Amino acid sequence: MENGSVKISLDSFLQNNDTKELFAKIDYKLKDGVHIQQEGKQTALYNYIVENEESLKLYYRELFKVDLSSGGEFPDKYYYLDFNDPNSRGNIVSEHRHYLKNEHIIIGFIIYEIMTIQKEVDLNSIAELKRKIRIDYEDIKPGLYRLIAKSQNKNPGKLNDESIDKEVKSALIEFKKIGWVKINDDDFELLPAFDRLIKFYENEIQNIDEILKELK
Repeated sequence: MENGSVKISLDSFLQNNDTKELFAKIDYKLKDGVHIQQEGKQTALYNYIVENEESLKLYYRELFKVDLSSGGEFPDKYYYLDFNDPNSRGNIVSEHRHYLKNEHIIIGFIIYEIMTIQKEVDLNSIAELKRKIRIDYEDIKPGLYRLIAKSQNKNPGKLNDESIDKEVKSALIEFKKIGWVKINDDDFELLPAFDRLIKFYENEIQNIDEILKELK
């Protein structure tokens, strides 16, 4: 591959002065399902990917059969390894892939509805988010209980609001691990890569009302 007059190969990124310091960190994060964006300590990692994007794409495609993909537009652009390509599951072992539980996906849908559809963009308290889900989504609690019970091998009849609260916090922690949200004590903030949930479940998001009705 050529970039202008410079030929780009899958090992071109090795010539970058920052490779020794940054590449291993980037590689571990990407293979663990983390989304890398211009956020805090990730900024240096993001800039490195931007500088070496074409070479890194060749590296992951040729050696691991997985695409280094991106979403969003600057300054909200983010990078990730696409493990969901129907044509190739890649050569990265499943232990290094992050799988979200169904109840966490549903909670992600609810957060999306609250923040984007209802436009409550000032909501940044985890405690307030828990309270809002308990009160405003009272009618879907039975469905959430069933999902949680199935995941934890419990009797749904023994679950209560505390179970919902724990699962909301658990979902946010999982989202933090993959770079979708930022958490600081009781505060949370959606990061640009939260958009990945919306893009991956686009059809479901378009029918979010029907999905939530099915939980009643």
